[in-house]
Amino acid sequence: MPPSPLVSLLIPTHNNARTVGESIESCLRQTFADLEILIYDEASRDSTREVIGGYAGRDPRIRVMTSDANSGPLRAWRKLLHEARGRYCTFVWSDDLLLPRYVEMLAGVLQQHPKDLLAGCNAYRYYLPDDPGVHIEPANLDHPSPGWELLNAPYPTSRLRGDAYALGIFAKIFPVTQMCSLFDTATAREVFDHYIDIENPYGFDYSRAAYGNDVAYLSEFGLRSGELTQVGEPLVVARSTPGSLTERLIHTNRWQYWLQYTYAFYAGWSRCRHLSPRTGAMIREAEARVHFCDVFYSLKRRRWPRAGNPFKIARAVWFIARHDRHVNKKASPATMEAWLQAHARG
Repeated sequence: MPPSPLVSLLIPTHNNARTVGESIESCLRQTFADLEILIYDEASRDSTREVIGGYAGRDPRIRVMTSDANSGPLRAWRKLLHEARGRYCTFVWSDDLLLPRYVEMLAGVLQQHPKDLLAGCNAYRYYLPDDPGVHIEPANLDHPSPGWELLNAPYPTSRLRGDAYALGIFAKIFPVTQMCSLFDTATAREVFDHYIDIENPYGFDYSRAAYGNDVAYLSEFGLRSGELTQVGEPLVVARSTPGSLTERLIHTNRWQYWLQYTYAFYAGWSRCRHLSPRTGAMIREAEARVHFCDVFYSLKRRRWPRAGNPFKIARAVWFIARHDRHVNKKASPATMEAWLQAHARG
């Protein structure tokens, strides 16, 4: 067996023939060469396997696994994680792209700070045509298009504590997708298993409808790391279609989407209370936002909310107005640390 690479890029696929080739190309074009590309296809019925097989035949860094059973997204991602041979890894969703210096920059940060468990970055985003018959023009990753939006509003490259990072995800300063971070693989295997299923009073099946697993996973990672670096430069291109599962849920039941995410923060932070003395204040904010989201989710479903304390709702609105980047454009990594110093112990 060849020596283990430093980095594993993990690509899960399911009926992604239209986009996966370009995703693989973006991994092959990395300026950092000491990597493997591990692809796992579950139950594709289109030509996905032919596409990935063609690439695997041309580059020995690519390994392919397949299954004819569909175990759902989380368990497919877990399979990749436990097969990875690199010290560091990330997931590359099969319609998204890595800019050429993604691995070089984030692996460089982790090698500069060897005790860190992750390093992250910002991303570009744009929508693909929803019609599968429409040709997709290849993205120019060497010269990103001026028309691409930033996934998150610009923030400076920052060295910060893990709890401030978790709060920054909550406040929409940092991206929520795992692809925007490079992780310590051994830690990822342990942390990931905590959030395949998230017990909740609403009956949400997080293992199949994966809305919120990412924020709980990222939060625990940051809290375990203690300190980490977030690179302000966008090194990822997140692409989706207007008809994707996420977009459909946002348009049909936006409050279920937000409640699932908010409850995942609450569950993840509650699990990690012992990792930072400042987590208690964060848990109170997450609980308050659960109450806020539940009111609107319940109105949509025409039932009485499970959580609807007016004082906690007011607290949630206050935090959103003062500290959420979607509302307050001055929110930043520095303001997250300032909030924790003002509201938490430690």
